[in-house]
Amino acid sequence: MRRSAFRWLLCFSATAPICAADYASTLLPLLKTNCLPCHSGAAKQGNLDLTSYEAALRGGKTGPAIKPGAADGSLMIAKIASGQMPPGRKLDESSVAAIRNWIDAQKPVLAGVTEADVVPLFQMRCVVCHGKRNQEGGLDLRTQASRLRGGRSGPALIPGNAAESLIIKKIADGTMPPPKLMAKAHVRPPDSGEVETLRAWIAAGCPPVPPPDLAEVRFTDAERNWWSFQPPRLPALAQVRDTARRVRNPIDGFLLAKLEAKGLGLSPEADRRVLMRRLYLDLTGLIPTPEQAEEFLNDARTNAYELLVDRLLDSPQYAERWARMWLDAAGYADSEGIKEDDRERNEAWRYRDAVIRAFHADKPFDRFVTEQVAGDEVEDYRQWRSPTQEQLDRVASTGFLRMASDPTYSPANGSVPERVNVVADEIEVIGSTLFGLTIGCARCHNHKYDPIPQRDYYRLGAILQTAYDPYDWLKTSERDLDLSLADQREEVRLHNEPIEAEIKRLETALWERAAPWLKKAGLDSRTDETLTALGKQFPGFKPDLDLIRGQIGTTRGRLKPKPTLRALYDMGGDPSPVFLLKRGEAQQLGEEVEPNAPSILRHAAMNGYEVKEPWKGTSGRRLALARWLTQPNHPLTARVMVNRLWRYHFGRGIVATLGNFGKTGSPPSHPELLDWLAVKFVESGWSVKAMHRLMVNSSAYRQMSAISAEAREHDPENILLSRMPLRRMDAEQLHDSILLASGRLSPKQFGPAIPIRAETGGEITSQGTKDEWRRAIYVQQKRSKPVTLLELFDLPPMSPNCTERAHSTVATQALELSHSPVVIEHARYLAGRLMDEYPDDRSRVEAAYLRTLSRRPTGPEASRAVAMLERLRKEWQAHQRAERSTEPYGFTSQWKAMGDLTHALLISAEFAYVD
Repeated sequence: MRRSAFRWLLCFSATAPICAADYASTLLPLLKTNCLPCHSGAAKQGNLDLTSYEAALRGGKTGPAIKPGAADGSLMIAKIASGQMPPGRKLDESSVAAIRNWIDAQKPVLAGVTEADVVPLFQMRCVVCHGKRNQEGGLDLRTQASRLRGGRSGPALIPGNAAESLIIKKIADGTMPPPKLMAKAHVRPPDSGEVETLRAWIAAGCPPVPPPDLAEVRFTDAERNWWSFQPPRLPALAQVRDTARRVRNPIDGFLLAKLEAKGLGLSPEADRRVLMRRLYLDLTGLIPTPEQAEEFLNDARTNAYELLVDRLLDSPQYAERWARMWLDAAGYADSEGIKEDDRERNEAWRYRDAVIRAFHADKPFDRFVTEQVAGDEVEDYRQWRSPTQEQLDRVASTGFLRMASDPTYSPANGSVPERVNVVADEIEVIGSTLFGLTIGCARCHNHKYDPIPQRDYYRLGAILQTAYDPYDWLKTSERDLDLSLADQREEVRLHNEPIEAEIKRLETALWERAAPWLKKAGLDSRTDETLTALGKQFPGFKPDLDLIRGQIGTTRGRLKPKPTLRALYDMGGDPSPVFLLKRGEAQQLGEEVEPNAPSILRHAAMNGYEVKEPWKGTSGRRLALARWLTQPNHPLTARVMVNRLWRYHFGRGIVATLGNFGKTGSPPSHPELLDWLAVKFVESGWSVKAMHRLMVNSSAYRQMSAISAEAREHDPENILLSRMPLRRMDAEQLHDSILLASGRLSPKQFGPAIPIRAETGGEITSQGTKDEWRRAIYVQQKRSKPVTLLELFDLPPMSPNCTERAHSTVATQALELSHSPVVIEHARYLAGRLMDEYPDDRSRVEAAYLRTLSRRPTGPEASRAVAMLERLRKEWQAHQRAERSTEPYGFTSQWKAMGDLTHALLISAEFAYVD
């Protein structure tokens, strides 16, 4: 730290007088609007003042804002390039370029340079060609030993002789890095400051990195003994008074113990219809059909409820419902998330389908987690010739680590800081979903509340770096694997074969048309550039060129893309060194770190994180993480999952903060119950369906939702679960149940996402057809254009994921249901089918109630509905006459009146709420 401060002092004293005036005239106008509102005056954020050159050099809490002669090493550029500053928007490219150029133009003064100062140059400018995957010319520049060893041209550097060092010569003559890399790999040439730093380091004899402080952070006893860091233990069952009458399984005992201590008990059991509808919506996300309702309500067996639970858990609809819970946690989306582009992910649906199949098969959760984190390392997919669906799903499951927004396909968003942000998002997904900890808070410094040192954050990053290397990056399109079922490949081949033949015929015809013009121009090369040049040179050829090129383009658009898997996998080669990033900035490399699990979770009760290479070509780092996470006595994995299941059944987690089991999270309301569930989860073979059975078969789940005066006084927030919470359907339940009630829901499963479209009024809907209105899980989830109905009912934005959805009640929800043309269309479709199937208003009203509310109307309800239909018919007829409608008055008014009734039922509180 003292050496660093000394170097900046030298730089300041040598350059400040000249730079200060230049800063005021050149740089300050660019900063005035975008930066100074937050970084000037008395309220400057982070103690950073940017009103003068001296203040910018001095910097704030996180260090100097400007590093003269090295824009890419300057904190100001790092913040601007990553989009963190200014908050909420990005500077235009010309302003960023002007700031960058100004900083690069300043002359640095260096002293005490070590290897730590030049490692960023090697990492950001060189290792893409001279690193893990590629070693052009036999040269590896990742370590000092490999730099001295050199490649086919000899050592890359000669300590003490910068002028004769090959790396300096190559940089000086502009051959390294190759210009082609700027576009291909988003690599910038080293700036003058970096070159001077490299030159000074070599001239000084290549001093090594100063020895880092390797002492681990010491944890207090309170930190080590935090409840969620201890393995769950099977507690003694609770002893309660109401055992014989209300305790169906130990869940009830644990809950009753706390209720009885407050003078409370469980609420009475809800009636059969309420329980039936609750179960259907909870386990399948759909209301029951009239036939399903009649079957259950007429089932006189004493175990009819338990049998219904089993039927629903075995249904395909169960998997579609509960896969959505995991997709939220994974951050699933069908697009990358760049607002102006938001490129679609054409193969993301294969991950979604793999998750659905896993839930349907009740894949053991330890195996499920292993495949989510390291499915590519379970068996060597490169040896597959004709893989099965199960094998493909195993690799597709690693899409879990590819769901965060990844803008790096674009040159404008492909810089190293953007890549680091992608990795940071994936660490946040792992932390919140599997650990239940806010690990991402340790990116820039030690976690302020939980015992997670910054070093541990980058140890997790090192586990991912064999697949996600910010300095040797694969673009999104380059990461997909050429793996698919044989019949899928054959289907694409048969489809594309005649189209490819037509393209070839058109290309042949084009060159035949071009032949005389080629001869006239004296050209013999056959490239697109040649054709374009001919079109410019000879106006007589241009019409033919444009016509046939247009035909080729149209024909090419009919080609089906080759099926691939959006997966994560090790890139091969020896793992690169991984560095802690100071302040979380990609250019500020600190000490080297090794992959490992968080140190607070390393104790004698568990096996350590141990890497074993499963086969040549993959590191085994992620597989080691998966195996460490799925140990039976892991403190967090089972607890976090059963808590998530509990929250979806009971409206609130035992730990209310699903993604935060740390100090700032909510303490567990029933810690013994949480431990009991976690232990039973493991003992069941990690069966998710076994956990569902336990929860929904309990007396606690079967309670009424009505609140008694005693419960209102002693358990107002229902933390003790003195009644079942009354909940509104979530977005998918509402969307799918409207389709089911209307009779339009397709049972079709799997496959590419259903595209979305913008209706005339701006509403975003799925492109359903008369034969195919599908469940919301199959509708394209585009970050920039969410389906309006789903968004208004709290479909979460994935930034990068969602561990727990918000539940809002706002006016726009009622407006959407009341005025959405699509909802009205569904209601009228239902009305038309009722008119087709039933002869009179009374029977139609009864059927409408059964299809929407799962019950028959009472006598007064039926009478009011029939009277209302008559009034509405008259009003519609009067409207038609006034409008001089061409439609038949009688039938149309009757249909629209019935549509108004079905619409009212579909948007009613009784339909939308789960009692």
